[in-house]
Amino acid sequence: MKLGFESFTILKDFLEDFEGTLKKLDGLGFRYLEWLNVNAGSDPGLGNGYSPAEARNIFAAHGLTLVGGIFAGADQEALVFDMERIQRIIDWYAEAGCSTIGLGADYFPDAEFLKRRMETYNEIGRRCKAAGLSFMYHNHFHEQQHINGRPILDQIVEMTDPELVGFDWDAYWSLRGLMDPVKMIKRLGGRIKSMHCKDFPFERLDEVNITSRLKLDEPLSFSQDDQAFDMSLVDPQDFIECGQGIIKWQEVVDAANEAGVPYMFVEQDYSRHDLYECLKISKDYMLTLNGMTLD
Repeated sequence: MKLGFESFTILKDFLEDFEGTLKKLDGLGFRYLEWLNVNAGSDPGLGNGYSPAEARNIFAAHGLTLVGGIFAGADQEALVFDMERIQRIIDWYAEAGCSTIGLGADYFPDAEFLKRRMETYNEIGRRCKAAGLSFMYHNHFHEQQHINGRPILDQIVEMTDPELVGFDWDAYWSLRGLMDPVKMIKRLGGRIKSMHCKDFPFERLDEVNITSRLKLDEPLSFSQDDQAFDMSLVDPQDFIECGQGIIKWQEVVDAANEAGVPYMFVEQDYSRHDLYECLKISKDYMLTLNGMTLD
């Protein structure tokens, strides 16, 4: 499995000084990148106006290959249903030479909305497949809330076509939702198209179950989006670099390789270090594991 990085870790820097940020990454050794576009409602690509060719060329100049993108928007509820805008996102990433696009979490306030959303996911998946891409859902923790007495995640898995909808699986958030990362990788298998890695500190073990802060049968809605996207439920102390916390990464990597996951991306929501040092700490540790490579 190839190790890359997720732009979210240094997204603020990227949006303020794109080329300057790429220069800061020179020397870290990463070859692969997954992008997070938080402006996808108005810009289908990186969120900064670059065309697919421009993005491809500027990344290549720094030894990087853009292999996928995660998208979100200020009007995410409407965006996902808007096939005209979704198609523009698909077309941009296909032209950029990517293999995946994914949705950076979503909300499912009730059973009817969940049904409509899953039908839409399948349609996005069909359009992605036609363009040579795989469509993915990126998990957080609130998918463990219930609709009609059952976990939302179980229903996402069941209501989507495995040939059309996969997962950008985050081992950290899986753990925080009390879903064992290794068991979930084995369960989802080939539906996992890429993964994210960060770690949870030992000294915060009593706080690992973030779902305990949610009401089980009252799923988060879009009117509460600050509770997930702005991390009001999350303490910055709950993040640490890979290998410094409680996740058994060799077991995770072994399971991911067995499932055929091609990429794992270092991502750090918060860090106790300089963000570039944080990327290096996680990278250096992950490369000590069997079955992990930069190339």
